Order: sequence, then structure tokens, then C-alpha cells
Amino acid sequence: MTQKFARLEEVLDGGPFFAGDRFSLVDAAFGPVFRYFDVFDATADFGILADKPRLAAWRSALASRPSVRSAVADDYPDRLRRFLEAQDSHLRRLSAPLGQTR
Repeated sequence: MTQKFARLEEVLDGGPFFAGDRFSLVDAAFGPVFRYFDVFDATADFGILADKPRLAAWRSALASRPSVRSAVADDYPDRLRRFLEAQDSHLRRLSAPLGQTR
């Protein structure tokens, strides 16, 4: 997965969105992906988005859009943590206790 994000880092240019100034379907698809990373970042350092300033800027631009912020309930991070805690998944085993932040 890190290779795919590295490729995205290479193609992003001019932003703030994937296609430049216009919010597009690609942005709508990645908004939820980056929302997952918001929760993951608080539980463990996977380094997937490390050293990718263009991705970081894109992620920030998406997070600041009202439509992206209002797409889920305010308690979404807690819901995702509870869901992950209930799974016997590789991600769960890699993560610090999900109720604690780093």
C-alpha cells in the first residue's frame, strides 16, 4: 500500500484537490480513506503517509471541507475504534490499545 501512496505523492500537483482547484470524485473517494488514517494515527505509527507532503496537504484540504466533515457522525472515531477492537484482525494486533492515544 505504501507504494500506491508514493505514486499518488508523485502525481499530486498544484492542489488543493486531486484534480487541482476542483473537488472531484477521486477526492470524494479518498475523504473516507484519510478519515481512517485520522483514527489510525492516534493509535499507532504505521508510517504509510510519512514523507509525503503533497498527500498531507491533500488530506488536510479534504478534511477542511464541510461536506467531508459532515459525512459522518461526530462520534465516528469512537465508533471506528470500537469496531476495530471487536475484530480479530491484523490491524488490531498491530495497533496499540485502541482506547488509548499515543
